[in-house]
Amino acid sequence: MRRIAIGAGLLAAGIIGVALAWSGVRPHLGFGPPPEILAPSTPLRVAPADPGGLTVPEADVPIMSGAAAPAPQIVAPPPPPDIAQLQAISGESPPAPPPAPAPPPAPAPPPAPAAPHVLLNGPIEALLGTAPDQASAEKIWEQISAASPAAVQGRTPDYVPAVVNGHSLIRLTVGGFMSMQAAQAFCAALAAKGAACTAAAF
Repeated sequence: MRRIAIGAGLLAAGIIGVALAWSGVRPHLGFGPPPEILAPSTPLRVAPADPGGLTVPEADVPIMSGAAAPAPQIVAPPPPPDIAQLQAISGESPPAPPPAPAPPPAPAPPPAPAAPHVLLNGPIEALLGTAPDQASAEKIWEQISAASPAAVQGRTPDYVPAVVNGHSLIRLTVGGFMSMQAAQAFCAALAAKGAACTAAAF
């Protein structure tokens, strides 16, 4: 153990001495500033003349450069097959064309309003118009009778004097209806021919 301790002390003294000697000699060596490492002047990568391998279409187009991309090629669809030629080759006869659809039937005309049933003893009357005198009222009745003879058949007009707002008038009426519905049906038949008519209980 004593020899080991002596050897370790000598080794430590030697290391210290070398360190002291180096620190004294280093300032006088004159190595100068640290070396400067420059980049090589030649390119790092050079594209080969023949890269080989698969050529990708549009690989040389810069992305987001604003250059318009080439228009895509439009492939036209193949023409439809000639059915008649195929049937001629196979020996089959062409099918008969479908029959033309029948035209839709014309709508039936609306039924004409039926003439009301004649009742001559009812309390409801129909007002056909007013006139300043009886001659004018009779002329109105003649026009209505000529336009709707079936509707007024069996009916007798009444010429009733009346005063409206201080003016003397003649009311042309037809009475004898048993209900308001019957008088309204009579007026509807006359209105279909363009005549004025109002059902009322006078």
